[in-house]
Amino acid sequence: MNWLSQQVVMRDVTVHLDCVRGCVGLPPKSQDFFTATLSPFLYMQGTTPTFEYPRSDLPPQVHFLGPFLPSPSADFTPPVWWKELQNDTPVIFATQGTVATDPGNLILPTIEALANDKVLVIATTGGQPIENLGVGSIPANVRVETFIPYAHLLPHVDVMVTNGGFNGVQLALANGVPLVTAGQTEEKSEICARVQWTGVGIDLKTSTPKPKQIRDAVMKILSSSRYQQRAAYFQAEIAQCDAPRLATDTVDELNKREIFAVLIREIDGI
Repeated sequence: MNWLSQQVVMRDVTVHLDCVRGCVGLPPKSQDFFTATLSPFLYMQGTTPTFEYPRSDLPPQVHFLGPFLPSPSADFTPPVWWKELQNDTPVIFATQGTVATDPGNLILPTIEALANDKVLVIATTGGQPIENLGVGSIPANVRVETFIPYAHLLPHVDVMVTNGGFNGVQLALANGVPLVTAGQTEEKSEICARVQWTGVGIDLKTSTPKPKQIRDAVMKILSSSRYQQRAAYFQAEIAQCDAPRLATDTVDELNKREIFAVLIREIDGI
């Protein structure tokens, strides 16, 4: 898999990187793109080690800090339907994210999938106007908004349907929300695979799931406690993290080591 990624999928990117380096007078790295862009001093990852596959080749300068969680915005004005979140009806949050934002990929099939079920579907368009969804009439159990701050919404959500954007998945786990993922672009296929591997959700292994696939996955999660339990495990683990503080401490420690190394070199030169 690594060979395929390095020598086939990312080959042109690696060649371009060496060309750019040559333009500014730097020698080629002679490494694949991801290895070449890894800092030899410090690499901070905004998740927990439990979300990453066990690896014997993980560089020692990689540090897992936990997610960088936003604070709930003080100026958030809830939609008129917000009190419906307090009912006993399961809340399903469908988000198209902010990069791969075609509503036909995820939002529309999710709305169709759950239109006749006793759930409350909250869908966000990633900033696109709601009228651009192309849906004739919105089902009675669906609420659509262009954007809702995750920090306000996720504490009320039972299942999140997402294309697997990294930050969205981390925020869901920070709130103990299991996931249905369907994404194959950007970093999403890797994140979706980890969702399945960690047991916090179901990866549909496509960017364009059918309504039946979505409904089956949502209902499976709602009917099985194991997904909630795994998501709750990650929630507890993330709660023990303080990413901003850890980032500061890690950088400070690096600075101390580098300053110490400079002093040693100066002493050796005396």
